[in-house]
Amino acid sequence: MPPNGLALFCGYIGKEGKDKKLFVFEPVKPLVSGMYRCDSKFHLGPLYEQLEANRTYGFIIIDGNGVSIHTLSGNTRRTLFKLEVNLPNKHGRGGQSKNRFAHIREEKRGWYTTKVAEIAVEKFINPTTCMPTVDGIVLAGFAQLKEDVQSKLDHRLLSIIVAMVDISYGGESGFNQAINLTKESLGNLKFIHEQEVISTLFEEIHKDGHYAIGIEDTMYALTNGLLETLIIWNDLKYVRVELVKSSTSETKILYLSQEKDNLDESAEWTVQSKGALLDWVLEHYTEFGAVIELVSDETDVGAQFVKGFGGIGGILRFQTELPSNNPLLVHEEENNNDEDEYEYAW
Repeated sequence: MPPNGLALFCGYIGKEGKDKKLFVFEPVKPLVSGMYRCDSKFHLGPLYEQLEANRTYGFIIIDGNGVSIHTLSGNTRRTLFKLEVNLPNKHGRGGQSKNRFAHIREEKRGWYTTKVAEIAVEKFINPTTCMPTVDGIVLAGFAQLKEDVQSKLDHRLLSIIVAMVDISYGGESGFNQAINLTKESLGNLKFIHEQEVISTLFEEIHKDGHYAIGIEDTMYALTNGLLETLIIWNDLKYVRVELVKSSTSETKILYLSQEKDNLDESAEWTVQSKGALLDWVLEHYTEFGAVIELVSDETDVGAQFVKGFGGIGGILRFQTELPSNNPLLVHEEENNNDEDEYEYAW
């Protein structure tokens, strides 16, 4: 598999649809999540987004235990380098050894910060063009350490520093904290926008406000025009199955986890349509007057949204009662002990 993933398009063309065409290529940027679409047209949205002028920022996260170097572009984050160190603490004893230990400590700190500045050049300067590969740099860490690194940075990187922030942690946690502290400096990055969208939902949940969470509540709210903003994971793993009853033409809809999408068909009910729920939502959400926000699980709040609520939720137009008291809704787990299946009878 290529580093950026693979885009594959295939279909039949010609008057009788006999000529098969196949196109395969590597995207210009890494694909955040997988996507499968079966339609009369190709869905190029994720590839068009890669061509947008997303600014890329470099992050240098440093503390007394180590340094990590990252990039952030759109909603794609990468870790380019990690180094753990064990810097000596201040020597508390007096006597002749005090000055010697202080000298050793300063010497190791000097080597450490010089090394970080050198690695920053390796990661953020193109050796061919001798120009920065990022649009800006965020330098985050404990006060003196980050200032020491700043004083040793190459002038080409020094000129594009957009923010210097104090953080309480190192590594990945420090990276997340640095992103939150530099929202205003970084502008309208998709990564930050996703955080704000999901955080708004969490605030509504916290104050018991206008919200729907989970597959059951959210799909009920969407299809009944109650949802103002639909927030959905861009790799949602649910299948939508529409069944019809042959004797009465009654229909019902099941939402099944992709891992448990084996459907026991009876003679009474037959499958009218079956496909990825995300595909159906992307095609029909405007019919219900909702705005859609596709989010990833790349942020902490995004991962929490996917793990805690299944990757689907939304903001309601007004506070209303949802959904378990709806007599039209039947929980499949009552019969199958499967909490990932929901049935709606219309």
